[in-house]
Amino acid sequence: MELFFKKEIHEARFLDPNDEFQEKLVRFEVRTDSFTGSKARVLAHRWRLPKGSLDSFSISKSKEKCPFCPERVNLSTPKFSPSITPSGRIRHGQATVLPNAFPYSQYSGVVVFSDDHHIPLNLFTPEILFNALIASTVYIKRVQEVDGSVAYTSINWNYMPPAGGGIIHPHLQIVVDKKPTNLHGKLIKASLDYEKSRGSNYWYDLIRFEQQRAERYLFYCGKAVFLTSFCPRGMLGEVLSIFNETTSLQDVTQDRWMCFAKGLSKILFCFHHLHVDSFNMTLFASLEKDEEFWVQARIIPRVSLPPLGTSDVNYFEKGHDEVITIISPEDLAGEINAFAEQKHNKITKDGR
Repeated sequence: MELFFKKEIHEARFLDPNDEFQEKLVRFEVRTDSFTGSKARVLAHRWRLPKGSLDSFSISKSKEKCPFCPERVNLSTPKFSPSITPSGRIRHGQATVLPNAFPYSQYSGVVVFSDDHHIPLNLFTPEILFNALIASTVYIKRVQEVDGSVAYTSINWNYMPPAGGGIIHPHLQIVVDKKPTNLHGKLIKASLDYEKSRGSNYWYDLIRFEQQRAERYLFYCGKAVFLTSFCPRGMLGEVLSIFNETTSLQDVTQDRWMCFAKGLSKILFCFHHLHVDSFNMTLFASLEKDEEFWVQARIIPRVSLPPLGTSDVNYFEKGHDEVITIISPEDLAGEINAFAEQKHNKITKDGR
């Protein structure tokens, strides 16, 4: 596994105006994950996260015309055709699935979590998350029944404006398609190549490697394992959750969804206490069994940088396809584990 994870230490020098223009040496890391093809630069600067990027007034103001709030959702949002569901929308618990009015694929759905216009990250209970995830799978299965050619799906979440969330009201976005998206396809191909060349499953080997190293490993909850990525895809790092030995969406039982929901709730609680109030999440799954690729989710904290509300995405990521990160994956794991001990203590290190 270490063959895939490369780390180089580089140095830069300049004359520091804060120290009478004495020469200052700054070190930073360049990390490469040859399995995914990802590259990230870990800066050595001290980092301090801002407290909250959206004030209560803005949240309250956004409620005035919110299409997902209960007084408007039935009149302001589209309905599915009868072939998907005769009632026009799908409901499970408090969650409601409806068509995406701005679709990213032929089959594109939105899952509104509940009637609540705003839910802080520390209040996303496992039950709230579980109901939305189950509602997502109901929609995906309906699509499969209508169109047997679809083969891949993703469950996605832009939480709050810094993560690209255009509506405050918490909601997921579902994509179901015949072909995988770019990263999904790369992961599937890399998983197959690894199996052919090494005779073992990459995700199995990765989990065991991270458990043994204990630098980025977080916790197990049932079949869902959580860890921070060696080469993250965000300025504040990335949390990776792998559904152990789960090769397709049909293998994700309700018990496994609840385990993932418990772990995700725990991660969001930790983000909240780290003063991170925005993130992206993508859960990738094949619709038919794929022995080499396991169902997995990537959770990326997002932030607007003060005092100008600057984006955490810059030219390195958009123009060079390399991520700048200001906290190492190992430090992020340490921060999450410190808060994780204070909450959800029923989830133990071995998942029991």
